Amino acid sequence: METYNNYYGVDISKLTFDIVDQKGKHSCYNNDKKGFAKFYKTNIKDGLCVMESTGIYHLELAKFLHSKSVATSVVNPLKIKRFSQMRLSRNKTDKADAKIISLYAQTQETDLWKPSPKEVEECKDTYQVMEQHIEFRVALKNKLDALKTKKAPKKLIQSVESKIDMLSVWIDELQKEADNLVKSYKPEMLKNISSIKGIGKRTASLLIVAAEGFSEFENAKQVCSYFGLAPTETSSGTSVKGSRRISKMGNPLVRKKLYMCSLQASRYNKSCKDLYQRLLAKGKPKKLALIAVANKLLKQVFAISKSGLPYDDEYLSANRQVNRFV
Repeated sequence: METYNNYYGVDISKLTFDIVDQKGKHSCYNNDKKGFAKFYKTNIKDGLCVMESTGIYHLELAKFLHSKSVATSVVNPLKIKRFSQMRLSRNKTDKADAKIISLYAQTQETDLWKPSPKEVEECKDTYQVMEQHIEFRVALKNKLDALKTKKAPKKLIQSVESKIDMLSVWIDELQKEADNLVKSYKPEMLKNISSIKGIGKRTASLLIVAAEGFSEFENAKQVCSYFGLAPTETSSGTSVKGSRRISKMGNPLVRKKLYMCSLQASRYNKSCKDLYQRLLAKGKPKKLALIAVANKLLKQVFAISKSGLPYDDEYLSANRQVNRFV
């Protein structure tokens, strides 16, 4: 564990961010460029700044500190929450939160943060907007069905249809933009992952962006855990016997897309088809079998991303080269 001259806990919100150093000194700054510069002038270059991942609020400060070569770590809020609970902390203020984060930085090993590639950031924003459009379109389609059933006025129906058409155009445009961004970021990986039976180009694009090219993952188990597809089990003694289920942590859109892909993979992807039929033969529910297929698909995606080879059923069964990553 690397040591630093000081450890700064950063509790950040939309307008301000609170700082507590390892001596317990507290300060507060505006969450803008002037506030960033003011904080930097307090001689923090040899220290470690640790903050929670809070949507978009932490992002600009993290980028600023990284540009100034200040060691910065962005931590999952759940880790900070568990650490706070372990210390039986009761206060819930910005200052108290910053102090807990500072204590966490002093006692726990953290990974240094670095900004995502520009294409990844733009693509993530594109997917978020596109998904909002898709959800809105689904709601409008449901409303349209209801209006037609009620034989509502034609003008009202046309207004909803017009809105649906407009959203469809925007969704197609955003998808093309996302595809182009991924092609410029990882063109060969996109081509190889798209060759997996059951994985379409759009899902391949989403996976590459969400995992940032799989560069930070060492094995398939880490990837499945990151996207919430790793099975978890709750059991204790003889009285607590919970069923195994996926954790559902991470990006829900990725899980949704992979589940939809599992419907095709269970029919046309040899490894996935064998797994699906084997689970059904054991009496497992179809939904559970499809989730297992989604997990298998994600492992194949990771293996292909690391191998640099396109997917090939026969190659996999004959040589097992790609499977060493699974």
